[in-house]
Amino acid sequence: MTSGRNPSINRRPIYILPKNFAEYLCPQQNYYLFLDIDGTLADFTLNPKDSVIPTSTLTLLQKIQSHGVKLAVVTGRSLAEARQMLSPLVLPIAATHGLEIAFDDISDHNETHVVSVDIMELAVIRKSIIQSCIPFDDFTVEDKPYSVALHFRKNPVLADAAYTIMIETLKTYANWTLKSGKYVWEVVPKGVDKGSAILTLLKRMQSSNNMFPIFIGDDITDEVGFVAVQGENQIIASQPQPLKGMGIKVGSEATHANYYVRNTHEVTILLNSFLSFCQEHSMLAKETVRHVI
Repeated sequence: MTSGRNPSINRRPIYILPKNFAEYLCPQQNYYLFLDIDGTLADFTLNPKDSVIPTSTLTLLQKIQSHGVKLAVVTGRSLAEARQMLSPLVLPIAATHGLEIAFDDISDHNETHVVSVDIMELAVIRKSIIQSCIPFDDFTVEDKPYSVALHFRKNPVLADAAYTIMIETLKTYANWTLKSGKYVWEVVPKGVDKGSAILTLLKRMQSSNNMFPIFIGDDITDEVGFVAVQGENQIIASQPQPLKGMGIKVGSEATHANYYVRNTHEVTILLNSFLSFCQEHSMLAKETVRHVI
């Protein structure tokens, strides 16, 4: 229990040369781009509060959005944190692994959906975890509105101790489960995951039946997202055919994603290639209209 990796995942993804990402795209598809934050748009840091999305990356996303591509963020961060990190960009966000879903830029009223959570029970769980962590200076307990996370990134050797604290705490709470990530264990209500969150967002975002969702993420919690966009055991109810999109893992570890890039720098290069594709497609469309007129 040291790294948050799932030994049952054994697929080896295909490496995408980021600058050539446009070669994987087709002008006839309507692309929907879903992005994780930490380890994908922002570099991984010892203290989660130190992570930032570079201004250049936010500008890049805004340019992609201006070409009509539907963008959304799917993150373990709280909704408030995610909005702050993305500002001034306004996007739909599935936060806290899908516990909080904000349909910003889709709904005129910035509608937010929150899964039902027993706040009183969460408070008891949180207090128990904090008390159990007192002997460990290198643990960081992150207090989120609808979940609680225990980070051991300052001292990865403490992974098993962190796991023991969390699993022992949950023994008497049947409606809660444990999610693993990069140097973190998080208590969340059962039935919440990024795959379901992506499908919920996609239903609200879709503007045509010719959908091609792409999800880029780096962590074990992103695996169900890869499964969802690639159409493996998941379909959109309104769709006559299963989804067939693309999952892209950041990192070369075994994954459910079909493709991977090496790091956040390559994510930026890939997104630049995606923007170039959008710009070229827009120019071709304008030329076609001009000739018709």
